[in-house]
Amino acid sequence: MDEKKNTIKNKNIKVRNKIKKEKKPNNQNKKIDNTKIMANSISYYNLGNSIEDTLKHINGKYNKKLEERTLQKWINDFVKFCNNKRIRTTIVEKYNGNVINSYSFEHSGVIYNFKYHKPKMDMLCDNFPTLVGYLINLKKECPQEFFENDGNDSNLSLDIKVAEQGKYNLACQLADFSMKHIDGQSDGHSVVEKFMLINDCSTIACEVPVWFWEKFLDVGISGHIDLLQIRRGCVYLLDYKPDAKRENRKTVATQLFLYASGLSFRTKIPLSKFRCAWFDQNNYYEFNPDEQNFSVKIKNKLYFRKL
Repeated sequence: MDEKKNTIKNKNIKVRNKIKKEKKPNNQNKKIDNTKIMANSISYYNLGNSIEDTLKHINGKYNKKLEERTLQKWINDFVKFCNNKRIRTTIVEKYNGNVINSYSFEHSGVIYNFKYHKPKMDMLCDNFPTLVGYLINLKKECPQEFFENDGNDSNLSLDIKVAEQGKYNLACQLADFSMKHIDGQSDGHSVVEKFMLINDCSTIACEVPVWFWEKFLDVGISGHIDLLQIRRGCVYLLDYKPDAKRENRKTVATQLFLYASGLSFRTKIPLSKFRCAWFDQNNYYEFNPDEQNFSVKIKNKLYFRKL
């Protein structure tokens, strides 16, 4: 009799454990959904929409009953670490919904969704008018053939000096925030780029094509800059890497150096006004491309750069 009771008891324990295990994913999914709703609510609001319009849009999209006080708390909490009130106010007053301009380039069979934030570009680029012209005219001036002919020499490796230890800054925070609402079908790159373009205070464009012929190295360089920012009187080229600490430093730094050189050539902005960095949710690595000494041999030619 006791043995039978123990058998029944053990079966009940197994059933209860099974029920508990089945409930966990549902709670987790609910949490992910709420985080995704939060991020999308903040983005929709920061495009210049009112609280009322944001509630209507989000509740209709997700079939939810999001309350105004909840949305207001999310916005206030976000502003505490990324205060973009001035930019949003300007969007509401002057731009009437014309915030993000975009164009898709197909280069080597891959689609790149180039976008720029017109209000931030107008507000932050007073000292860089040639950069504004470059971004606006990319749609008609970007040469398709340059990107089709394997213009980027991926074997090129330069000895770029970068700090050994990464630092944690706002770019990391924004990447972390945006990645929390990613689903299995989304591309992490595009999620981070879109969120930072809409919501931060300095990103003016993403997936920016750049190309030029490096005459000293006798190689063609072409590619796309993940994020373009204006900060502290400089133009920043940022590359989002899901595991920044483990990246091959020479490879990433070389690519960023060449992109900065190309953008400097195209816009006539001195290289000293550029900064390069790659980052993820935990680490941010930055260097000044104008403060680099290195030598490299390519195609039997020695190129030596000395300050």
